[in-house]
Amino acid sequence: MHSNSTAPSVEHRAPHCPVLGAQDLRDTRVLDDVHAAYARFREAGPAIWNDSLGLWVVTRYQDVKAALKDPRFSVDKINAFAARHRAAEVPPAEGSRAAAHLHSVELLSGALSDWMVFADPPRHAALRRAMQNAFLARDTPLLEPLVRSVVDELMQALDSGPCFELELVQSFAYPLPAMVISRLFGLSADASQLIKGWSESLGRFVLGGAAVADRHQHAAQAVGEMAACFAELIKASRDGTNEAPFTRRLIRDGAHLGDEELVHTLMLVLFAGHETTTNLIASGALVCARSPELWARLRAQPSLLPEVVEEFLRLEGPVQMVLRIAREDLCIGSQRIAAGQRVALVLNAANRDPAVFDAPDSLDPSRRRGRHLAFGPGTHMCLGAPLARLVARIAFEALLERYAALELLTDSLNWRAETIIHGLQRLPLRLRRA
Repeated sequence: MHSNSTAPSVEHRAPHCPVLGAQDLRDTRVLDDVHAAYARFREAGPAIWNDSLGLWVVTRYQDVKAALKDPRFSVDKINAFAARHRAAEVPPAEGSRAAAHLHSVELLSGALSDWMVFADPPRHAALRRAMQNAFLARDTPLLEPLVRSVVDELMQALDSGPCFELELVQSFAYPLPAMVISRLFGLSADASQLIKGWSESLGRFVLGGAAVADRHQHAAQAVGEMAACFAELIKASRDGTNEAPFTRRLIRDGAHLGDEELVHTLMLVLFAGHETTTNLIASGALVCARSPELWARLRAQPSLLPEVVEEFLRLEGPVQMVLRIAREDLCIGSQRIAAGQRVALVLNAANRDPAVFDAPDSLDPSRRRGRHLAFGPGTHMCLGAPLARLVARIAFEALLERYAALELLTDSLNWRAETIIHGLQRLPLRLRRA
Protein backbone atom coordinates (compact mmCIF):
# COMPACT_ATOMS: atom_id res chain seq x y z
CA MET A 1 0.00 0.00 0.00
CA HIS A 2 2.71 2.42 -0.92
CA SER A 3 3.89 4.53 -3.79
CA ASN A 4 7.15 6.34 -4.31
CA SER A 5 7.47 9.68 -2.56
CA THR A 6 9.10 12.56 -4.36
CA ALA A 7 12.86 12.02 -4.34
CA PRO A 8 14.65 14.36 -1.94
CA SER A 9 16.33 17.51 -3.15
CA VAL A 10 20.10 17.75 -3.02
CA GLU A 11 20.15 19.15 0.50
CA HIS A 12 17.92 16.31 1.72
CA ARG A 13 19.76 13.49 0.01
CA ALA A 14 22.22 11.25 1.86
CA PRO A 15 25.51 11.18 -0.10
CA HIS A 16 27.53 8.25 -1.45
CA CYS A 17 24.91 5.45 -1.12
CA PRO A 18 24.06 4.52 -4.72
CA VAL A 19 23.93 0.77 -4.00
CA LEU A 20 21.70 1.06 -0.93
CA GLY A 21 19.59 3.65 -2.68
CA ALA A 22 18.71 1.20 -5.43
CA GLN A 23 18.32 -1.88 -3.25
CA ASP A 24 14.77 -3.30 -3.18
CA LEU A 25 14.14 -4.67 0.30
CA ARG A 26 11.40 -6.92 -1.15
CA ASP A 27 13.85 -8.67 -3.49
CA THR A 28 14.21 -12.36 -2.62
CA ARG A 29 17.99 -12.10 -2.93
CA VAL A 30 17.99 -9.41 -0.25
CA LEU A 31 15.47 -11.25 1.93
CA ASP A 32 17.69 -14.34 1.96
CA ASP A 33 20.21 -12.36 4.02
CA VAL A 34 18.22 -9.32 5.10
CA HIS A 35 20.15 -8.75 8.31
CA ALA A 36 23.37 -8.28 6.35
CA ALA A 37 21.57 -5.68 4.24
CA TYR A 38 20.36 -3.90 7.37
CA ALA A 39 23.91 -3.87 8.74
CA ARG A 40 25.07 -2.04 5.60
CA PHE A 41 22.29 0.54 6.06
CA ARG A 42 23.26 1.02 9.73
CA GLU A 43 26.89 1.59 8.82
CA ALA A 44 26.07 4.02 6.00
CA GLY A 45 24.27 6.66 8.05
CA PRO A 46 21.31 7.58 10.25
CA ALA A 47 18.83 7.74 7.33
CA ILE A 48 19.41 6.49 3.78
CA TRP A 49 17.18 7.46 0.87
CA ASN A 50 15.95 4.37 -0.99
CA ASP A 51 14.81 5.03 -4.57
CA SER A 52 13.18 1.63 -4.90
CA LEU A 53 10.72 2.24 -2.07
CA GLY A 54 10.67 6.02 -2.28
CA LEU A 55 11.46 6.65 1.36
CA TRP A 56 14.14 7.10 4.00
CA VAL A 57 15.40 3.93 5.68
CA VAL A 58 16.30 4.32 9.37
CA THR A 59 18.05 1.39 11.02
CA ARG A 60 19.97 2.52 14.12
CA TYR A 61 18.39 1.69 17.46
CA GLN A 62 18.45 5.12 19.08
CA ASP A 63 17.19 6.83 15.92
CA VAL A 64 14.35 4.33 15.45
CA LYS A 65 13.32 4.51 19.10
CA ALA A 66 13.33 8.31 19.11
CA ALA A 67 11.32 8.52 15.89
CA LEU A 68 8.71 6.07 17.20
CA LYS A 69 8.04 8.51 20.04
CA ASP A 70 8.33 11.72 18.01
CA PRO A 71 4.99 13.55 17.46
CA ARG A 72 6.47 15.27 14.41
CA PHE A 73 5.85 12.03 12.53
CA SER A 74 2.40 11.00 11.31
CA VAL A 75 1.02 7.48 10.82
CA ASP A 76 -1.90 8.64 8.66
CA LYS A 77 -1.21 7.11 5.25
CA ILE A 78 -4.81 6.32 4.37
CA ASN A 79 -6.11 9.78 3.49
CA ALA A 80 -3.19 10.37 1.14
CA PHE A 81 -3.73 6.96 -0.45
CA ALA A 82 -7.41 7.68 -1.12
CA ALA A 83 -6.74 11.21 -2.41
CA ARG A 84 -4.08 9.93 -4.81
CA HIS A 85 -6.46 7.42 -6.37
CA ARG A 86 -9.35 9.89 -6.54
CA ALA A 87 -7.16 12.35 -8.43
CA ALA A 88 -5.78 9.83 -10.92
CA GLU A 89 -6.63 10.47 -14.57
CA VAL A 90 -8.52 7.58 -16.16
CA PRO A 91 -8.50 6.84 -19.93
CA PRO A 92 -12.08 6.65 -21.29
CA ALA A 93 -11.61 3.03 -22.37
CA GLU A 94 -10.99 1.99 -18.77
CA GLY A 95 -13.92 3.86 -17.28
CA SER A 96 -15.91 0.91 -15.90
CA ARG A 97 -12.85 -0.86 -14.53
CA ALA A 98 -11.62 2.39 -13.00
CA ALA A 99 -15.00 2.94 -11.36
CA ALA A 100 -14.84 -0.51 -9.77
CA HIS A 101 -11.29 0.18 -8.64
CA LEU A 102 -12.28 3.52 -7.09
CA HIS A 103 -15.19 1.84 -5.29
CA SER A 104 -12.71 -0.63 -3.78
CA VAL A 105 -10.41 2.21 -2.77
CA GLU A 106 -13.24 4.06 -1.02
CA LEU A 107 -14.30 0.91 0.85
CA LEU A 108 -10.73 0.19 1.94
CA SER A 109 -9.90 3.75 2.95
CA GLY A 110 -13.14 3.99 4.94
CA ALA A 111 -12.27 0.87 6.93
CA LEU A 112 -8.56 1.44 7.42
CA SER A 113 -8.97 5.08 8.44
CA ASP A 114 -10.64 3.70 11.58
CA TRP A 115 -7.63 1.53 12.43
CA MET A 116 -5.75 3.12 15.29
CA VAL A 117 -2.41 2.13 13.70
CA PHE A 118 -3.19 4.67 10.96
CA ALA A 119 -4.63 7.35 13.27
CA ASP A 120 -2.84 10.37 14.71
CA PRO A 121 -3.79 12.13 17.98
CA PRO A 122 -6.35 12.94 19.18
CA ARG A 123 -8.32 10.36 17.18
CA HIS A 124 -5.80 7.66 18.01
CA ALA A 125 -6.57 7.95 21.73
CA ALA A 126 -10.32 7.46 21.19
CA LEU A 127 -9.78 4.35 19.07
CA ARG A 128 -7.17 2.92 21.43
CA ARG A 129 -9.41 3.45 24.46
CA ALA A 130 -11.93 1.03 22.97
CA MET A 131 -9.32 -1.73 22.82
CA GLN A 132 -6.93 -1.27 25.72
CA ASN A 133 -8.97 -3.03 28.44
CA ALA A 134 -9.52 -6.05 26.20
CA PHE A 135 -5.73 -6.51 26.04
CA LEU A 136 -4.65 -5.80 29.62
CA ALA A 137 -1.49 -7.75 30.43
CA ARG A 138 -2.84 -8.67 33.87
CA ASP A 139 -5.86 -10.38 32.28
CA THR A 140 -3.93 -12.31 29.65
CA PRO A 141 -3.39 -15.39 31.90
CA LEU A 142 -7.18 -15.81 31.97
CA LEU A 143 -6.96 -16.71 28.29
CA GLU A 144 -4.46 -19.51 28.89
CA PRO A 145 -7.04 -22.37 29.01
CA LEU A 146 -8.54 -21.22 25.70
CA VAL A 147 -5.13 -21.03 24.02
CA ARG A 148 -4.05 -24.41 25.41
CA SER A 149 -7.19 -26.09 24.10
CA VAL A 150 -6.53 -24.75 20.59
CA VAL A 151 -2.85 -25.78 20.72
CA ASP A 152 -3.77 -29.30 21.90
CA GLU A 153 -6.34 -29.63 19.12
CA LEU A 154 -3.79 -28.68 16.48
CA MET A 155 -1.12 -30.92 17.99
CA GLN A 156 -3.39 -33.94 17.79
CA ALA A 157 -4.10 -33.19 14.15
CA LEU A 158 -0.48 -32.85 13.06
CA ASP A 159 1.11 -35.67 15.09
CA SER A 160 1.93 -38.53 12.69
CA GLY A 161 4.07 -40.95 14.63
CA PRO A 162 7.50 -41.11 16.27
CA CYS A 163 9.23 -39.26 13.43
CA PHE A 164 7.49 -37.34 10.68
CA GLU A 165 7.79 -34.38 8.34
CA LEU A 166 5.49 -31.37 8.09
CA GLU A 167 5.30 -27.80 6.84
CA LEU A 168 4.93 -25.83 10.08
CA VAL A 169 3.55 -22.52 8.78
CA GLN A 170 0.35 -23.82 7.17
CA SER A 171 -0.17 -26.76 9.52
CA PHE A 172 0.40 -24.97 12.85
CA ALA A 173 1.70 -21.39 12.95
CA TYR A 174 -0.98 -20.01 10.60
CA PRO A 175 -4.14 -21.75 11.89
CA LEU A 176 -3.28 -21.33 15.59
CA PRO A 177 -3.87 -17.56 15.92
CA ALA A 178 -6.86 -17.75 13.55
CA MET A 179 -8.51 -20.34 15.80
CA VAL A 180 -7.66 -18.37 18.96
CA ILE A 181 -9.14 -15.18 17.49
CA SER A 182 -12.31 -16.92 16.30
CA ARG A 183 -12.91 -18.27 19.82
CA LEU A 184 -12.10 -14.93 21.42
CA PHE A 185 -14.71 -13.34 19.17
CA GLY A 186 -17.25 -16.09 19.85
CA LEU A 187 -17.36 -17.14 16.19
CA SER A 188 -18.23 -20.62 14.96
CA ALA A 189 -15.61 -23.37 14.85
CA ASP A 190 -15.21 -23.14 11.07
CA ALA A 191 -14.62 -19.36 11.11
CA SER A 192 -10.85 -19.80 11.25
CA GLN A 193 -10.81 -20.66 7.54
CA LEU A 194 -12.66 -17.43 6.78
CA ILE A 195 -10.19 -15.51 8.94
CA LYS A 196 -7.30 -17.06 7.02
CA GLY A 197 -8.76 -15.95 3.68
CA TRP A 198 -9.60 -12.45 4.89
CA SER A 199 -6.15 -11.99 6.37
CA GLU A 200 -4.43 -13.10 3.16
CA SER A 201 -6.53 -10.80 0.95
CA LEU A 202 -6.05 -7.81 3.21
CA GLY A 203 -2.35 -8.56 3.66
CA ARG A 204 -1.64 -8.32 -0.06
CA PHE A 205 -2.89 -4.75 0.12
CA VAL A 206 -1.63 -3.54 3.51
CA LEU A 207 1.78 -5.12 3.97
CA GLY A 208 3.87 -3.46 1.28
CA GLY A 209 4.48 -6.37 -1.05
CA ALA A 210 4.91 -6.16 -4.79
CA ALA A 211 1.77 -5.16 -6.68
CA VAL A 212 -0.61 -8.05 -7.34
CA ALA A 213 -3.36 -7.85 -9.95
CA ASP A 214 -6.74 -6.88 -8.46
CA ARG A 215 -5.35 -6.74 -4.92
CA HIS A 216 -7.50 -3.70 -4.13
CA GLN A 217 -10.63 -5.52 -5.24
CA HIS A 218 -9.79 -8.70 -3.31
CA ALA A 219 -9.00 -6.69 -0.18
CA ALA A 220 -12.22 -4.70 -0.54
CA GLN A 221 -14.20 -7.92 -0.88
CA ALA A 222 -12.60 -9.21 2.33
CA VAL A 223 -13.49 -5.94 4.09
CA GLY A 224 -17.09 -6.25 2.93
CA GLU A 225 -17.37 -9.83 4.16
CA MET A 226 -15.78 -8.98 7.50
CA ALA A 227 -18.09 -5.99 7.93
CA ALA A 228 -21.16 -8.18 7.49
CA CYS A 229 -19.80 -10.83 9.87
CA PHE A 230 -18.76 -8.39 12.59
CA ALA A 231 -21.97 -6.37 12.41
CA GLU A 232 -23.84 -9.59 13.23
CA LEU A 233 -21.30 -10.36 15.96
CA ILE A 234 -21.86 -6.97 17.61
CA LYS A 235 -25.63 -7.43 17.43
CA ALA A 236 -25.36 -10.90 18.99
CA SER A 237 -23.13 -9.58 21.78
CA ARG A 238 -25.63 -6.87 22.60
CA ASP A 239 -28.66 -9.16 22.66
CA GLY A 240 -26.83 -11.80 24.70
CA THR A 241 -26.65 -14.58 22.12
CA ASN A 242 -22.86 -14.16 21.89
CA GLU A 243 -21.36 -14.35 25.38
CA ALA A 244 -17.67 -14.13 24.44
CA PRO A 245 -16.15 -11.89 27.17
CA PHE A 246 -13.57 -10.39 24.81
CA THR A 247 -16.14 -9.11 22.32
CA ARG A 248 -18.51 -7.91 25.04
CA ARG A 249 -15.72 -5.93 26.71
CA LEU A 250 -14.63 -4.40 23.42
CA ILE A 251 -18.19 -3.27 22.68
CA ARG A 252 -18.66 -1.93 26.20
CA ASP A 253 -15.41 0.04 26.17
CA GLY A 254 -16.11 1.22 22.63
CA ALA A 255 -19.49 2.72 23.50
CA HIS A 256 -18.14 6.13 22.44
CA LEU A 257 -17.58 4.77 18.92
CA GLY A 258 -20.13 4.21 16.19
CA ASP A 259 -20.99 0.69 15.07
CA GLU A 260 -18.98 1.09 11.87
CA GLU A 261 -15.91 2.10 13.88
CA LEU A 262 -16.39 -0.95 16.13
CA VAL A 263 -16.62 -3.21 13.09
CA HIS A 264 -13.40 -1.75 11.70
CA THR A 265 -11.70 -2.14 15.10
CA LEU A 266 -12.56 -5.85 15.10
CA MET A 267 -11.00 -6.08 11.64
CA LEU A 268 -7.76 -4.65 13.00
CA VAL A 269 -7.72 -7.12 15.91
CA LEU A 270 -8.22 -10.01 13.51
CA PHE A 271 -5.62 -8.90 11.00
CA ALA A 272 -2.85 -7.67 13.28
CA GLY A 273 -3.23 -10.50 15.79
CA HIS A 274 -3.13 -13.15 13.11
CA GLU A 275 -0.13 -11.85 11.17
CA THR A 276 2.19 -11.08 14.06
CA THR A 277 1.61 -14.31 15.99
CA THR A 278 1.96 -16.54 12.94
CA ASN A 279 5.31 -15.01 12.06
CA LEU A 280 6.58 -15.04 15.64
CA ILE A 281 5.92 -18.78 15.96
CA ALA A 282 7.36 -19.67 12.55
CA SER A 283 10.50 -17.55 12.98
CA GLY A 284 11.02 -18.88 16.50
CA ALA A 285 10.77 -22.45 15.23
CA LEU A 286 13.36 -21.62 12.57
CA VAL A 287 15.76 -20.33 15.23
CA CYS A 288 15.25 -23.55 17.21
CA ALA A 289 15.65 -25.82 14.18
CA ARG A 290 18.96 -24.12 13.40
CA SER A 291 20.16 -24.60 16.98
CA PRO A 292 19.70 -28.14 18.35
CA GLU A 293 21.61 -27.05 21.45
CA LEU A 294 18.97 -24.41 22.18
CA TRP A 295 16.16 -26.96 21.80
CA ALA A 296 17.90 -29.37 24.18
CA ARG A 297 18.49 -26.58 26.69
CA LEU A 298 14.84 -25.52 26.59
CA ARG A 299 13.67 -29.10 27.10
CA ALA A 300 15.94 -29.29 30.15
CA GLN A 301 15.05 -25.77 31.39
CA PRO A 302 11.54 -24.85 30.16
CA SER A 303 11.51 -21.92 32.60
CA LEU A 304 13.80 -20.11 30.11
CA LEU A 305 11.07 -20.01 27.48
CA PRO A 306 9.66 -16.51 28.23
CA GLU A 307 13.15 -15.01 27.85
CA VAL A 308 13.78 -17.04 24.70
CA VAL A 309 10.51 -15.78 23.18
CA GLU A 310 11.80 -12.24 23.80
CA GLU A 311 14.94 -13.15 21.89
CA PHE A 312 12.84 -14.56 19.03
CA LEU A 313 11.14 -11.16 18.91
CA ARG A 314 14.47 -9.34 18.89
CA LEU A 315 16.24 -11.56 16.37
CA GLU A 316 13.41 -12.19 13.88
CA GLY A 317 10.62 -9.81 14.88
CA PRO A 318 7.29 -10.36 13.08
CA VAL A 319 7.00 -6.68 12.12
CA GLN A 320 10.00 -5.77 10.02
CA MET A 321 9.42 -2.03 9.83
CA VAL A 322 6.80 0.64 10.40
CA LEU A 323 6.21 3.67 8.20
CA ARG A 324 5.92 7.29 9.23
CA ILE A 325 5.42 10.58 7.36
CA ALA A 326 7.31 13.73 8.41
CA ARG A 327 4.83 16.46 9.38
CA GLU A 328 7.54 19.12 9.10
CA ASP A 329 11.18 19.49 8.12
CA LEU A 330 13.27 17.68 10.72
CA CYS A 331 16.50 15.78 11.26
CA ILE A 332 17.27 12.17 12.06
CA GLY A 333 20.79 12.31 13.39
CA SER A 334 22.64 14.51 10.91
CA GLN A 335 20.26 13.76 8.05
CA ARG A 336 17.60 16.32 7.10
CA ILE A 337 14.13 14.95 6.26
CA ALA A 338 11.66 17.13 4.34
CA ALA A 339 8.04 17.56 5.38
CA GLY A 340 5.85 15.04 3.59
CA GLN A 341 8.57 12.48 3.02
CA ARG A 342 8.07 8.90 4.18
CA VAL A 343 10.38 7.19 6.62
CA ALA A 344 10.77 3.45 7.24
CA LEU A 345 11.73 2.71 10.85
CA VAL A 346 13.30 -0.74 10.60
CA LEU A 347 12.59 -2.47 13.91
CA ASN A 348 14.48 -5.63 13.01
CA ALA A 349 17.61 -3.65 12.13
CA ALA A 350 17.43 -1.63 15.35
CA ASN A 351 17.07 -4.84 17.36
CA ARG A 352 20.45 -6.07 16.10
CA ASP A 353 22.31 -2.79 16.53
CA PRO A 354 25.75 -3.62 18.01
CA ALA A 355 25.84 -0.18 19.61
CA VAL A 356 23.07 -1.37 21.96
CA PHE A 357 23.21 -5.19 22.05
CA ASP A 358 26.30 -7.26 22.79
CA ALA A 359 26.68 -10.11 20.27
CA PRO A 360 23.51 -8.87 18.56
CA ASP A 361 23.17 -11.84 16.19
CA SER A 362 23.25 -14.40 19.02
CA LEU A 363 20.35 -15.64 21.13
CA ASP A 364 20.98 -14.93 24.80
CA PRO A 365 18.20 -15.81 27.29
CA SER A 366 20.00 -13.81 29.99
CA ARG A 367 19.77 -10.60 27.98
CA ARG A 368 17.95 -7.82 29.84
CA ARG A 369 14.26 -7.81 28.90
CA GLY A 370 12.36 -4.81 27.61
CA ARG A 371 15.00 -3.29 25.35
CA HIS A 372 13.96 -4.62 21.95
CA LEU A 373 11.55 -2.64 19.80
CA ALA A 374 9.59 -5.53 18.27
CA PHE A 375 6.27 -4.20 19.55
CA GLY A 376 7.32 -0.55 19.49
CA PRO A 377 7.44 2.03 22.30
CA GLY A 378 5.35 5.19 22.42
CA THR A 379 1.65 5.79 21.81
CA HIS A 380 1.49 3.16 19.06
CA MET A 381 2.95 0.34 21.16
CA CYS A 382 1.23 -2.92 20.17
CA LEU A 383 -1.75 -3.61 22.44
CA GLY A 384 -1.82 -7.27 21.47
CA ALA A 385 1.75 -7.95 22.61
CA PRO A 386 0.75 -9.82 25.82
CA LEU A 387 -1.56 -12.13 23.85
CA ALA A 388 1.06 -12.78 21.15
CA ARG A 389 3.60 -13.66 23.84
CA LEU A 390 1.11 -15.98 25.55
CA VAL A 391 0.19 -17.84 22.35
CA ALA A 392 3.85 -18.21 21.35
CA ARG A 393 4.88 -19.45 24.79
CA ILE A 394 2.13 -22.07 24.95
CA ALA A 395 2.83 -23.18 21.38
CA PHE A 396 6.50 -23.77 22.15
CA GLU A 397 5.72 -25.42 25.49
CA ALA A 398 3.62 -27.97 23.60
CA LEU A 399 6.27 -28.53 20.93
CA LEU A 400 9.01 -28.93 23.55
CA GLU A 401 6.96 -31.39 25.58
CA ARG A 402 6.21 -33.62 22.59
CA TYR A 403 9.31 -33.44 20.40
CA ALA A 404 12.93 -34.16 21.21
CA ALA A 405 14.21 -32.51 18.05
CA LEU A 406 13.25 -30.20 15.19
CA GLU A 407 15.24 -30.66 11.98
CA LEU A 408 15.18 -28.10 9.17
CA LEU A 409 14.60 -29.82 5.81
CA THR A 410 15.75 -27.07 3.47
CA ASP A 411 18.71 -24.78 2.92
CA SER A 412 16.56 -22.38 0.91
CA LEU A 413 14.04 -20.37 2.92
CA ASN A 414 11.08 -18.57 1.38
CA TRP A 415 10.61 -15.24 3.15
CA ARG A 416 7.50 -13.23 2.36
CA ALA A 417 8.36 -10.51 -0.17
CA GLU A 418 6.83 -7.68 1.87
CA THR A 419 8.34 -4.63 3.49
CA ILE A 420 6.20 -4.46 6.64
CA ILE A 421 5.96 -8.06 7.78
CA HIS A 422 8.89 -10.40 8.38
CA GLY A 423 7.64 -13.92 7.95
CA LEU A 424 8.27 -17.27 6.34
CA GLN A 425 6.05 -18.61 3.59
CA ARG A 426 7.04 -22.18 4.40
CA LEU A 427 9.05 -24.00 7.06
CA PRO A 428 9.55 -27.71 6.28
CA LEU A 429 10.64 -29.63 9.38
CA ARG A 430 11.22 -33.18 10.57
CA LEU A 431 9.91 -33.71 14.12
CA ARG A 432 11.07 -36.57 16.35
CA ARG A 433 8.90 -37.56 19.29
CA ALA A 434 10.38 -37.40 22.78
